[in-house]
Amino acid sequence: MADYYADVVVRVESPKDTPQHTSNPSTSTSNILDILTTQTFDTKTALAALYLWLLFGYLSTMVSCDFQRWMKDNVLVRHFIGIISFFFLFTIIDTSNKTDISIIWLKTIIVYVVFLFMVKSKWYFSVPVLLLLVIDQSLKSHYLYVQNNDKNNTSLPIFASWRDKISYLIYAIIAIGFIAYAVRQYTEFGNEFSLMKLLFHYECSNGN
Repeated sequence: MADYYADVVVRVESPKDTPQHTSNPSTSTSNILDILTTQTFDTKTALAALYLWLLFGYLSTMVSCDFQRWMKDNVLVRHFIGIISFFFLFTIIDTSNKTDISIIWLKTIIVYVVFLFMVKSKWYFSVPVLLLLVIDQSLKSHYLYVQNNDKNNTSLPIFASWRDKISYLIYAIIAIGFIAYAVRQYTEFGNEFSLMKLLFHYECSNGN
């Protein structure tokens, strides 16, 4: 549920409560995960923004022909530009950043990988994810409105609980959709199947 309070909760730690020496690796890992989930942009907000970014892709024909050919002929360049575009997008939508740039880049790459899993599925998995993201962002907007105007409103935990359930459902659909698509591709191509090609290749064939 930590993701949902990222935009409205600021965690303050007293200096006297801050440990001066840390020797437990698990504590360090926990701190990193805490920073990723509570002090950077909200993951589902980022995924919703990516769909908006894709819609703007229809304007790509306005880019110079040389740049279009460069993007089309080089898959690595395409992904590199994609990550940079996501980074620009996330820094624009994140108005309450509380961490350093390295964490922002790390989470940008993590969300980009989740996005690759999300788009590598059939439409009957992708459409429900899109609809759930719309519902989640609607709940988030209403949560922020109620939280800013009536902090004692008893419906706040209910909104957070629903967003928590939607979060698990979104990630489950993404995982199941990707696995189903990968199995389908493996069945079709057999020994020629490549997981890396599945993740990073963009060309579509009839029926796939």
